[in-house]
Amino acid sequence: MYLAIRRATDDDAPDILKLTKEAFSVYRDELNVNYEVKALTETIATTLADIREQAVFVAERFGSVCGAIRIRKLSHDLWYIYRFGVSPEISSTGLGSALLDAAVKYATDNGARAIALHTNSKYYKLARYYYGKQFYVHSTSFDRGYVRALFVLELSEGGVDLSPAFLL
Repeated sequence: MYLAIRRATDDDAPDILKLTKEAFSVYRDELNVNYEVKALTETIATTLADIREQAVFVAERFGSVCGAIRIRKLSHDLWYIYRFGVSPEISSTGLGSALLDAAVKYATDNGARAIALHTNSKYYKLARYYYGKQFYVHSTSFDRGYVRALFVLELSEGGVDLSPAFLL
C-alpha cells in the first residue's frame, strides 16, 4: 500500500471533514450512543481553523486522504490529540499507527513531555489500541454523559501537569 503522511493544507479540509464524519459515525454506531458526538457537528470552518492554527496530519493513499489526526499544544510540556480517524474501509492496516507516530514525533520534536487524549472508556477496541501504544488511563469523568477516559503517553521521566487536558 503506497502511503504518505504529511501536514494538511487548506485544500484537504473537505476530505478531512468527510473522513471525520465517516470515522466518528462508526464510533457512534459501534457504541450505540445517545449523546452528541462533537466530531459529527464539525464544519468546514472548524476544520480549516484547525489546519491553520494547530498541527493536522493526513495519511494519503494513492492520492486520496484516508486518515487524519490533529494535535495541539496545551502547555509547554503537554500536547493533546483529537479528531483522530481513519477511513473505515481500511482500518486495522497500520495507517492509524503511522498517523499517531507522526503526531507523537511532531509533539516530541516541539518539546512535549506527555501527550493526552480522551475517548469513551467503553470503546474496547480504541482502549486496547492506545494501551498497545503505551498510553495509560489517567482518570475518567462522566461530564459528557458517558465514561470518558483521559489517556496519557509519558515521553519523559518526571510529572507533567495534566490539568489543561481536564478542560477539554
